[in-house]
Amino acid sequence: MLGRVKALRFLRNEVVLITGGSSGIGKALAFEAARRGAIVVVVAQNQEKLAAVAKKCLILSGRPAFAYAADVTSPQAIDEVLTKVKHEVGAIDVLINSAGLGEFTAAAHEKYSSMAEMVHVNMLALMYISRCVAKQMMDQGYGAIINVASLAGKIPTPNSAVYSATKAGVIQFDNVLRMEVADYGVQVLTVNPGPIATPFFKKADRTGEYQAHLPKWIFIEPDELARRIWDNVGHKTREINVPVYVAYLGWAYQVFPGLGDWAIKKFFDFQQDKKNL
Repeated sequence: MLGRVKALRFLRNEVVLITGGSSGIGKALAFEAARRGAIVVVVAQNQEKLAAVAKKCLILSGRPAFAYAADVTSPQAIDEVLTKVKHEVGAIDVLINSAGLGEFTAAAHEKYSSMAEMVHVNMLALMYISRCVAKQMMDQGYGAIINVASLAGKIPTPNSAVYSATKAGVIQFDNVLRMEVADYGVQVLTVNPGPIATPFFKKADRTGEYQAHLPKWIFIEPDELARRIWDNVGHKTREINVPVYVAYLGWAYQVFPGLGDWAIKKFFDFQQDKKNL
């Protein structure tokens, strides 16, 4: 089966399922997969946006493309989509969980509804879909599961406690899942990007305070990240951390957490009394 896993590097005629495929990094991943000849399946809630993405994928690849509207936080909806994919498209060769959301608010002021939504979308939905598809891939003896986490799961920043916790959870989930499926020829790749130039921050950072502290050059273009991800599918890559120097900062934080806390608070000009905590 090793040769079959290596074939995923080329993506031609491989079935690729992408959650969060209607916008942002999910859309960029769908288009890049289509350019490489994949049969793309996109899943999200907005059917109109999904249809537009699938239509462009068909044009780019010359192969069928599929769009299924579903709420990824509903296990029943996911089960229904996976059943449709099995019967209408075929076995999934590559799964990418890119659906996610965030809200940058101090933990003491975070609403329960927002906390629950982030946990359900960023973590529980990802884990359930990964679990379902992993079973199929283990049976067929090959496949790749790519989960989009974040460098926020490694480097804490003020006003992102819940979001960072969900992304840290994804990283650890993948670390265990990787061990469990490795002997079945299934790759598990965790993607930890820094800030991405997508509409994400318009919803997550409504005040603009968080984003204001980030220089424009630090933002990653989604097309660039999509190419980087696909270039590592079918290989032994465990994680993609971009930009690389920020990943080194994550390592440094683990070694010198006290110094890291001081530096991060300085960078974000964060004071507890200033935030009325």
